Formats: sequence, C-alpha cells, structure tokens
Amino acid sequence: MKLTKMTALLLAGALVLSACSGTPSETTAAQTEGETAAETTAAAGTGSYTAGTYTGEGQGYGGTVTVTITTDETSILEVTAEGPDETPNVGGAALEELASQVLSAQSAEIDGVASATMTSNGIRQAAQAAIDAASGNASAGEGEKTAVADGTYTGKAPSYGVMGEMELSVTFADNQITEITTINAGSATQADEDEYSPIYATVEENLYPRIIESQSLAVDSISGATTSSNAAKTIIANIIDENGGDSSQWYTPVEKSTETVTLEDYDVIIVGLGSSGVASYLSAAENGATVFGIETAAKIGGNGTNTAGPLGVNPARQVEVNGGQEFVDPDELYDAWMEYTENDAKGDLVRLFIDESGETFGWLEDNYDFAFMDNMMAFYDSHGWPLWTMYYDSTMTSKDLAYNNSMEQAKAMNEKNDYMTELTATDLLVDENGTVIGVEAEYYDGTTYEIYGDSVILAAGGYIGNAEMTTEYTGYVWNTKGMTQCDGFSIREGLELGGALYNEDVAVEDHIAQLDPIIRSDDYSNDDKGILTSLVLDLNYQMIDSEGESFDGNYNGLGIAFNAWEAGTNYYVLINEEEYNSIKTEGLISFNAPMFFNQGGTYEEGTPVENLDDIMAMGQEFGNVIIADSLEDLESQLGFDINLEDVHGQTEGTIYCIKGAAYVYSTCGGLDVDTNMNLLKEDGTPIENVYVVGNDSLGVLNASDKAYVTYGGCAQGWALTSGRLAGANAAAKYAG
Repeated sequence: MKLTKMTALLLAGALVLSACSGTPSETTAAQTEGETAAETTAAAGTGSYTAGTYTGEGQGYGGTVTVTITTDETSILEVTAEGPDETPNVGGAALEELASQVLSAQSAEIDGVASATMTSNGIRQAAQAAIDAASGNASAGEGEKTAVADGTYTGKAPSYGVMGEMELSVTFADNQITEITTINAGSATQADEDEYSPIYATVEENLYPRIIESQSLAVDSISGATTSSNAAKTIIANIIDENGGDSSQWYTPVEKSTETVTLEDYDVIIVGLGSSGVASYLSAAENGATVFGIETAAKIGGNGTNTAGPLGVNPARQVEVNGGQEFVDPDELYDAWMEYTENDAKGDLVRLFIDESGETFGWLEDNYDFAFMDNMMAFYDSHGWPLWTMYYDSTMTSKDLAYNNSMEQAKAMNEKNDYMTELTATDLLVDENGTVIGVEAEYYDGTTYEIYGDSVILAAGGYIGNAEMTTEYTGYVWNTKGMTQCDGFSIREGLELGGALYNEDVAVEDHIAQLDPIIRSDDYSNDDKGILTSLVLDLNYQMIDSEGESFDGNYNGLGIAFNAWEAGTNYYVLINEEEYNSIKTEGLISFNAPMFFNQGGTYEEGTPVENLDDIMAMGQEFGNVIIADSLEDLESQLGFDINLEDVHGQTEGTIYCIKGAAYVYSTCGGLDVDTNMNLLKEDGTPIENVYVVGNDSLGVLNASDKAYVTYGGCAQGWALTSGRLAGANAAAKYAG
C-alpha cells in the first residue's frame, strides 16, 4: 500500500517542516550567524566518520524505513528519515521527532515515540546501519553477521490485535534462523478471530519460510497482512539485538527475478479476487469462458471475508422459509433509494441491483459452496426492511472456505483456468489502437507476467490503500479495519483509458470508531485501555471535528460508530475539569465498548476511576490524549482553531482532549458503468471489453459526498451481484 511519505530533514538542530500527503517534505533551518552545523552538533557527541552521506534501512510498521545521515569527521550534521508506507498520522507523523532524536543523540540509541513503537524500532535499525557505514563498520549484507547466541528465544510486539501483542518463538543455530513459531498471533477480540486467522495464516505459510530461506528481514511483507508481517520482523530484529547480534546486518537484499512469463488466449482476465472478483470468476467460468484471476494479497476473498454479509432483495429461499411473503416491495425500495441519494444514483443500475441481488443468493447457494442464513435482517434504516443476512461456506464454518472451495470448483471447469495470489497488476496492456488486450503484473518474487485476453474485469476493491486518492476524493487519509492492498488500480487504469468517474467521493464505509491510535501495548491493562476507549465513544461529552467545529457523534441514537467519518480523519472528545473530577469520584456515566476492536476490561458503571490520572498519562504517551489549560492552549496544541466559547459551560480550568477516529473498510466511489458493467467514457459510450465491478463502481448506487445507502450490506451485495453479471456478460461476448 502507498501512504503518505513524510521526510524530516534536520540541519544544525533546528527544523522547519513542510509536508503534504503523498509527497516527501524537505526541511532546512537557518543557522545563527557564524555558527556551523558541526559546532551545533558537537556538544551532542562525537564519532569517527568518513565525511559524506550514508543511508541505512530498517523495518517500520508499514514497510521499510530509511535514515540518511550527513557527517563530517566527528559529527552527524543532518538526518533525513523517510517511511513512505508508515501510517501518516502515527508512524509518518513520528518521523520528524525520530530524526530529531537521532541528531540530538548523535546515535541510534534514541527514546523513540510511544505511539509509534515499530516505526521507532525501524528508525533505530536504519540509523545504526547508516552510522555503521559512516564509521566504516560492516553494514547490512557486507561481511559476516555478528553472531546471535544459539538458542530459542521469545519476543513480543504490537500487531493487528487489540487484546494482546503478537508473540513468536525464534530459534537460532550457527547464526542462522532455523525456526519461527507462533505463540500468539496477536488476534483481535474473539469476534474478530475468524476473520483474522486466515489473514495471519498467510504470514505463517509465506513470510516465515522466506525469512528462513533467505536469512534476511528484507523479504517483502505479505500483501494483505502487512501489519502482522512487520510486527513479526520487528520481533525477530529485537531478538537478534537482545542476544548478541546486530539486526541492522540482517537486511541483506533479497534478489528479485528478472524473468518475464507470457500467458495467452484467455477470454476473461480478472484483476482482484475479493467478493466481486471471485463472483466474476465463477460466473465467467460457468458460462464457458477461459479465465485467469490476479490477486495482490496472499489469499482470496479480500474485504468480503471481513464483513458480515450482503444485501439481497427478496431472495427466493429466504422468502419461502419465512412464510412466502416478500420482505419489501421493490418499487417502494427503489423510490426510497432514489430519494435518499437525491436522484444522484443511476436509476437503471439501482433497479438492476434490486432485481438481481436476491438472485445472487440463490446462484451462490445452488452452484457453489456458499450458505446464507435463513433470516434476513434490517439495518439502521428507518424503514426497517429486512434486506441483508450473513453467510458462510456450506458447513457454516467460515467465509474463507466458501471463497476457496468455490474458486476451485470454477477453476476445474476448464483446464486452462487459473489464478494467482501475491500477483499485483501494474498496467493494462493495450494495442496500437488503444484497445485493452491484457494485463501486466508482478509476482512477489519479481517475475513479470504478461497475460493476454479478450476482456478484462476490474475488481480491485477501491482505493482505501492509496493516500493520494483518499485525500483527493474524500478529503482525508483514513484509519482502516479492512485490507489495504486496494490501491486504486482500477480507477487509475480506467481513467487512462478515458473512462469517467461517477460519485468517486461517496463517503468511506465506516462502521467503527476507536482511539487514534489504538493502544496495543501489553504494558497497560485492558481495563485501563477499555476505560479510555469508552470515553472516546461517550456522547455525554463535548465533541469537535477535524475542523474544530462542534460535532454531534450520535448516529440515529446508536452511537458514533457509523458517522465518525463526518468529523474527518479525527474527532475529539473534550472533558472539562468538573466532568473529569466526577469520573474520578463517581465513575463513568456510561461504559461504551466498540463493536469491533473491543479491548475488553471488567469495569462497571458508577465505579470511581481512581487511577484516571494514570489512564490519561497512558493516553498522552501514545498521542491520543492532550491536556490543556484553556481552549486557547488546546487550539495551540491541536494546530487549528476551535469554534467553541466553552466546554459544557466551562470557560476556565483544565480540558482533557481525547483523540478518536473512524476505522473504515473501504471506499465506495469510483468509475462509471452501464447495466452491462462496461466502463463508460466521458461521452457515455462503453469500452466494450472492460468491465468494472464491486467498490470500483459502487458510486453508481450512491450520492456524492454522502454516506452510502443504509439498508445493510450494500457494498457486499453489489460486489457479488455486479461480479456475477459482469462475468456472464463477458463470457457471452468473448468465450469461444
């Protein structure tokens, strides 16, 4: 995934920062007249260097981080820290401070930033490698590694989960990693266990054998499981450092393949094998097409395996088992849909979805290994129409089995059919007339694949993993619950073909609110973390949005989880001094636990929170609590104006500010399509052999700059239904 790149260049101990999303920043500082950089830094410490500029690499939260230092013979004069894949508002934001610490310490032995532990560790590793190079010591990949004592060691690091850190056992023999074993995957709450385990399994099955084979931590993280991959690398690096070794020496570059493989004569090529891509594959294959599927992640199913279930209008079996009466009048639903979207949705596609979504349930159940629950449920829409349900495989075990088993069925329909995971589409191939004739892609090992076929279905899942796109189209970079390999490939390539956007700025898919950042460290109790989380969800207190305006976080009386996005990338809960003291002496007004990312705890309402000061100190350490003397002081610390005259009547006294955020699954806007799912150009004409499905075209059902329709399961239902229709249409036109 590509996220904001922030560079902090520190010269002579002073800093001026200039940064924008998606681009590196360069900072310089003026020096006092007559003062040199060497004089400024000399007091911090001295070394023995060959004057020059040196760069080292380390493992951050999102991927590789680099530190570049410039030295004279005795001192580090400048430090540049880069982390293009670090989360912009956590690790990315910490790069400035981390670079400053390296410069001040004249060493890689820095305190780090509590809220960005993995980024801090990566900067330490990268800084040490750069310093070693400047000192003439062996750097990563050069010379023999400092020996790690033989033995089996355990280590922990924060990962995806919120109930406990990831813990691994790593065995060394003769300065070689011989075994990596999971003690605790760092899973989220039990409710998240089923969806998380298959993602983590891709790390066990792919990353650990590659580390052992290459004896390097420079192996690529597993797409779709970058958080777990990078946590594992951090644990291994820490174990190396703690047992006699030097982790900066374990980043030997892993040689990439330069081979090109050509695959030809496919009827349908599908880019992305989430819900919409898998449905496209099944449908195209059963209708006689030869099909090739491409998936960046190491598993299929995408975000479809992380969500509850799809919308389906009056599916026949569910109607029958519930008494034979339709759940909703299709015409009433259509009218309400168009009213909600203020006629901004495309009526013909809304009608198509209403007519076909229920059919999709039966198609998947009758032909493949999908099983939908009998009962249909209503979402938080005022009509109360039961329009969505949950689903699993036929044994009611997991969604992943449903996708995997069904794909194998479809693959077996033609000996030519195939698909690959860890294969990332990089370009659409076009002929001299500009007609799409295939897809170019890169395998994790560097091998280039050129896959040629008659038609292409774009099913890459939106653009939530692309900070530049999310900033351009939705105004912000977002925290995510879903998988972030969805980097906007379909939209980028569709635009290059002359395709048109349609409501690309539909609001992100938001069902979760939590602290920003979530405190995943085992150094603190789940009780304390749960209390702080409860406060950031508590509607009894004053809230402001990312622009400093008063914010009503109540969504239809159901809390903040479904409308936190309206506040922007962050919202803030403000607690005045009287309210704060009341919590300490009388307890929380209400105890609020999030639907997902729930960290547990045993707190009971009305119990005095006597250690509230300690809880706030914990929040301060991780950057999600700000304590201010006044609104003016809070404005200064937040860096923007606050349009309030008081905090629940308090004009004087301490203000406790807790930083929250939406955690979103995906984007919901994209390219324009017709009822065949063909990509449309600006003039409304279709590109006959290019289809766009799922979240890449979900804007056609929704309204600009507004939450997607609230009937429940719209994104998932559109993914499965649009995929089914596109696969059948492509097969009918190009098969044989």
